[in-house]
Amino acid sequence: MLLPIIKLKDVKKSYKFGETTVEVLKGVNLRVTPGEVVGIFGPSGSGKSTLLNIISTLDFADEGFVEILENEISPKKFTDNELALFRRRYIGIIFQSHNLMPEMTAFENVYFSLLLKGYSPKRAKKRAEDVLEILEIDKSKMHKNIQLLSGGERQRVAVARALAMDAEIFVCDEPTAELDKKNAINLISVMSNLSYTGKTFIIATHDERLLPFFTTVYRLEDGILNLTEKKEV
Repeated sequence: MLLPIIKLKDVKKSYKFGETTVEVLKGVNLRVTPGEVVGIFGPSGSGKSTLLNIISTLDFADEGFVEILENEISPKKFTDNELALFRRRYIGIIFQSHNLMPEMTAFENVYFSLLLKGYSPKRAKKRAEDVLEILEIDKSKMHKNIQLLSGGERQRVAVARALAMDAEIFVCDEPTAELDKKNAINLISVMSNLSYTGKTFIIATHDERLLPFFTTVYRLEDGILNLTEKKEV
C-alpha cells in the first residue's frame, strides 16, 4: 500500500477584510498517494485556490496539520528561504494567471527556469524544446515574445515550464481554462501519462471534459471538501 505524500488534517484558513473575518476552509481533510490525478471541483469563491496555495506551500494553514513528502509544513518548521528551495525541488505550480515573464520568449520562460534549478545550458535547452513540443508549441512560436502568443498558447507555455521542472507534485489552478477541447485533452493526457511514473497532480477545475482522466474527484463547497469518486491507481 502506497503511503500518502500529501496529508491535510482539519485544515482551516480565514482571511480578514477590515473587521470582517471570512472562513474559507473549515476543516479540510485530504490524503493523496503518488501517481494520483486529483480533480477538485467547486463553484468560484469556494476556496479552491486557497487550498492549492496551502498544498503548494505558498501559504500556511491557520489551524490543522499539513504534511508534504513527510515534511510538516508550518512556520515553525521552515523559513521562507527553506520553503522556496523545497518548492523548487519538489513542487511544480501551474497558475491560472500564467505568471510568465512578459519580456521573454516562450522558450526563455522554460529555459531560464531550468537554469535556476541547476540544469546545464545544453540540458536545459533540450529539455525546454522537448516539453514545449509535447504541448504543441511549435518551433515557429517558441522564440516569439510571450505577449505575441494567444491566451491558450501562453497557458500551454506555463504548463510546459512547470512540467519541465520534473517535480514530484504538480499543483494546477484551472490549467485548461483557456484551451479548446483538443489542447485540453492533450494536456490532461500528458499529465495522466506522467502519473504512471509516480508523478502526482492536484488540479482545481470547472472543466468536466477532464473527468475521465482523474483517479480521484473531490468537491469543495462552503469550505468543506467531500470525496465524490475514487478509482484504483
